[in-house]
Amino acid sequence: MTHKAEHDQPLRGMRILVADDEFLIAVLIEETLRDAGAEISTAATLPLALKSANDEPLAAAVLDVRLGRQTSETVADVLAARGVPFVFYTGQALPDHVRQKYPYARVLNKPSSHGVFVETMLQITNPPGANVRRTP
Repeated sequence: MTHKAEHDQPLRGMRILVADDEFLIAVLIEETLRDAGAEISTAATLPLALKSANDEPLAAAVLDVRLGRQTSETVADVLAARGVPFVFYTGQALPDHVRQKYPYARVLNKPSSHGVFVETMLQITNPPGANVRRTP
């Protein structure tokens, strides 16, 4: 088995939550982030996303704005309280009240390229002057 060089896996050691209820989109995001070295926690429903957001040692998260008929806003609340950076990934405009509540949150529009995902994860987990957050 061959391993990618560390520079080919810039997200190595990071655990990232992918909360998206669209199976194919979630699989593509997972594959992209895994190829970059991340460990992935996947949630297709709000209860699963909340469990991961509360219980797992996350470095970051990708949140679809809509999870079924519900929104991922409560997941964002938990992540923000824990200091875990996140991005909203959406095919629609972010609701005004969510944008106002999380003015610092990045928004990626569907579809986004592999490179954009990896670069965004690096930016939110390693802001200027900070160390990259890695799972123990």
